[in-house]
Amino acid sequence: MDQSYLEIANSFGMWVACSFIVIVVIVQAIIFMKKAWATGQELGLEKKQMTSALRSGGISSIGPSFAVAIAMISLIVSLGAPFSWMRLSVIGSVPFELMAAQTGAAAMGLTLGGEGYDAVAYANSVWTNTLGAAGWLIIVALFTDKFEWLRQKAVRGNEALLPVLSVSAMIGAFAYFGAPYLASSGLASTMSYLIGAVVMVIINIVAGKAKIQWLKEWSLGFAMVAGMFGALLFV
Repeated sequence: MDQSYLEIANSFGMWVACSFIVIVVIVQAIIFMKKAWATGQELGLEKKQMTSALRSGGISSIGPSFAVAIAMISLIVSLGAPFSWMRLSVIGSVPFELMAAQTGAAAMGLTLGGEGYDAVAYANSVWTNTLGAAGWLIIVALFTDKFEWLRQKAVRGNEALLPVLSVSAMIGAFAYFGAPYLASSGLASTMSYLIGAVVMVIINIVAGKAKIQWLKEWSLGFAMVAGMFGALLFV
């Protein structure tokens, strides 16, 4: 492995270049939160309700962010800290980033971070990661305003269907990403998946019966941590 590419990957210039994207993400999040708060006030929601929703959202993000932060270590080893930081701030999917980077390396007949992997191969991986994720960002940029029309067509005037469709979409998304680990990634991955699911169900049952709101808010984080530690028992 050519170590010189890591000098480029972790250089000050890369930190500067990557920081622009992260700043855009932070600004977008702030603007979205301000607009959401203003819209809530227009709809007549109480400050207590909006504060509770904001707190729940913030707490619920800790679990996924913690998992991404841990998994980011594997990305930093091969692609350097600045690019890994930027990519996971925007996309947040370590499996995709590793797959795309490896695809870029494979196009040159190399293995990510392996023998002969130099600055040119690194640039190829970076472009593959960047262009590979451009599709859904372009769709969101161009067609977000059309989604309301699509929503109306989907529910056909029956607003009661909207929560059902939303929950079904979320279940489908989690199942899509989780099924490979449940089915064919070894005992540790399967048990991690099952332990996390069981812990999530138990926490929600307990929180519901005991009416402990904060426990519901932390349920995702607890389930993810339980799944990670549960996997260690079967490695």
